[in-house]
Amino acid sequence: MKKITFSFPAVIMISLGIQLFGLIRSLLLARDFGAYFTLDAFYLANVFTISIFSIISSAITTIIIPELNSDNDDKIKKKYITSYLTTITGISITLSVVLFIFLALGRNIVAPQFSSEVQVLFVLITLLLLISQQFRIQASFSVAFFQNEGHYIIPRFMDLIPASLPVIYLLFVHKSNIIVLSVITAISYVMETIILNKIQNRVNSNYAPTFSVIFDDKLKEMLKRTVPIFLSSAIFQVQILISNYFAGTFGQGYITLLSNTNQIMGIFQSLFILNLVNMIYPRLVREIRENLGIGLKKMVNYITVTNLIVIILVWGYIAVGHDLVQLLFVRGKFTLSNAEIVYNFSLILGIALPFTVIRDYHYRLYYSLGNTKKPMINSIQTVVFNLITLIIGSFVLHSYIIVVAPALGTLWSCINIVIKARNDKMRTNIWKIVNRYILCNIFGFSTYILITKINFSSTNLILNITVNTLIGAVYVVGILGTCVLLKKKLESSKNSSV
Repeated sequence: MKKITFSFPAVIMISLGIQLFGLIRSLLLARDFGAYFTLDAFYLANVFTISIFSIISSAITTIIIPELNSDNDDKIKKKYITSYLTTITGISITLSVVLFIFLALGRNIVAPQFSSEVQVLFVLITLLLLISQQFRIQASFSVAFFQNEGHYIIPRFMDLIPASLPVIYLLFVHKSNIIVLSVITAISYVMETIILNKIQNRVNSNYAPTFSVIFDDKLKEMLKRTVPIFLSSAIFQVQILISNYFAGTFGQGYITLLSNTNQIMGIFQSLFILNLVNMIYPRLVREIRENLGIGLKKMVNYITVTNLIVIILVWGYIAVGHDLVQLLFVRGKFTLSNAEIVYNFSLILGIALPFTVIRDYHYRLYYSLGNTKKPMINSIQTVVFNLITLIIGSFVLHSYIIVVAPALGTLWSCINIVIKARNDKMRTNIWKIVNRYILCNIFGFSTYILITKINFSSTNLILNITVNTLIGAVYVVGILGTCVLLKKKLESSKNSSV
């Protein structure tokens, strides 16, 4: 746990840098293109490629980490892991070809709102990004390897490459070109993989990348466990695609507005939820396998710590979000009314984040035990729920349904997976989770009240955000520090009395 404690601040800082690059990219693109169809085409191509390939990355990491913790010899692990990665690569290339053909031939169906010129642009960008994403397979194994070894900083630092190179291009050209931007984005992913592999070989050359396949029972078993994760992750991406499709039907620029919303929510998810869950996952695997009961108790504590951070951040966003969105996006053709929509969209999705935390930890509980089917079933049911909500709710809530539906879906999927786990005799202390969730929200609400009561305001948006954030941070650190000191005093008094 010490490695996680010491590495987490560095990982947070690196992740903050990655998100900052992403926000700068969105800002520069909004300045150059505004909320128009050319930028919509770029974002939609990203959804169909980079977002979809996170399915494969997620599956590899989830399957590989338990295998790296098995009792087998490194040479044996190397053989079946190599067979697994080679097979996944073949599947990836096949799916990419099928996807490209489908998008090329069915572009009028996928993007009917685009002109023929923008449709061709969309297909070309998709092709460039699809090629680059094949390299992410080996990169995903390297990430799993480093996480399992406790080297959390290395893979996160390498993520700076695809985050920074496109921004550097946008900053240093007078007039940006969306095709050139796509080429640079593709090259950056290739560079990341090459550098990761070189570092991995220095740490442990036993897992140097090679290509070979041995179709034995072990490979079949790993593939069987992978299929539900593929489907589960694919279904989650389908939810994103459905939301983007519905966003496009509400008029020009809504895909971009939704993308900017997801960019802001990505700060919360990438900085804290994903980082913490991914860092804890190898430890959770070992704890669950050693003793299920103790592992479940520790998982409740992991959920509490993660949700404390997330809930405080959400309340902080409610307090300073208007200024933040205005600072980030109101440039050129991006208006204040656009910014207001992004803030409201983000607020709705932010409220659902704590339930994402609870759900994701329960998913990893199942993954730790080699059960990938239950999370898949839960994901399928959630997407059906979201689709029904989108269709019915669009008549009432209009464009807001594209964020209300996934927010409600997150709550529903969280409740559903908790019930499934309890039925499978994996009973976490749900009342402790709920009580701590309420306490965290009371704490977060008090932080919000303090910031809004002091109400520091000026014409300088950066100054507003900085001062109000510092007010909240000082209050949070002060309260948490006091709680820690009181706990230590109580423990010391108990020990002295004994």
